[in-house]
Amino acid sequence: MNTFNFARDALRYIIKENEIQEIYVPYYLCDVIRHTVVAEGAKPLFYHIDDNFMPLKEFSKDSYIIYPNYFGICDKNVDKLIDIYPRLIVDNAHAFYSKPRGFAAIYSPHKFKGVNVNRRKEFDKYHELYGMKNLLKIDIPDDAIPFCYPFFASDVEEADELVKTLTKQGLTIYRYWNSLPESYNEYKFYSRLVPLPLNTIN
Repeated sequence: MNTFNFARDALRYIIKENEIQEIYVPYYLCDVIRHTVVAEGAKPLFYHIDDNFMPLKEFSKDSYIIYPNYFGICDKNVDKLIDIYPRLIVDNAHAFYSKPRGFAAIYSPHKFKGVNVNRRKEFDKYHELYGMKNLLKIDIPDDAIPFCYPFFASDVEEADELVKTLTKQGLTIYRYWNSLPESYNEYKFYSRLVPLPLNTIN
């Protein structure tokens, strides 16, 4: 196992060591990953995802594919994809406690610095509070420890109202990631998905 300071450094190593010329990258992802691919001389080929974060494209078996374990709740998606694609690179930046799987797995430990052991309990509490209204079909293993609780609102107004409520409670709410064209399926995640931070419920 190789150790790097940042997930992007691990990705650069993977691209260089395997002489990767092209690699599939989801539209819905941090720009840092896209920039890293280009900086290492590989060509990013973009793909869309559905409302459950699964790729909408079928890839060839010899394709290199970056798949993010979104918000740490996509372990079962990863299980399905690694059975199909032998060169799947799992981005576990949001899933530090998920075991390495696939062709390679990259992590971002600094995102989990200083966290307590109650993350899963707090995730479950949020799911009790918001699960009935959450449009995401959350189905995670018992031992999964998510990065946050992603609440997928039915419309922008509901999402904005929740952000206002949580902000008044002193929480900082981020939107992931940069905005995409409204014609893209992923635009709804940017505009309507509210990632509730853990380690906040008393």
